[in-house]
Amino acid sequence: MKKHHHHHHMTELRDETPLFHKGEIVLCYEPDKSKARVLYTSKVLNVFERRNEHGLRFYEYKIHFQGWRPSYDRAVRATVLLKDTEENRQLQRELAEAAKL
Repeated sequence: MKKHHHHHHMTELRDETPLFHKGEIVLCYEPDKSKARVLYTSKVLNVFERRNEHGLRFYEYKIHFQGWRPSYDRAVRATVLLKDTEENRQLQRELAEAAKL
C-alpha cells in the first residue's frame, strides 16, 4: 500500500517510463553545451534502468551518433532525445542551418 500524501504537482516524484527502446533511431541534441545546439541522428544501443536517491526509476540511453566513432557513444537522459519524426527532422535541418551561420 502506498501512503497517501498531498500531491504537489511540481515536486511530485514519480517513476519515469522508458520513452525510447533499444535499436530505435532517435535525434539527440549535442551533449557538449559549449558547442552549437544541433541534433544528431543517433541510435539507441541500450536502455539502462537506474534508481535515484529517492528510489525512483529513471532511464539512461546509451546513444551511438551515426557516422561517429564508438568512442563518442554517450549515456544520456530522455531530455536530450527526440523521436525520429518528420517534424523533428525539420527541426534538425533548421538547427543545422543556424549552426552554420
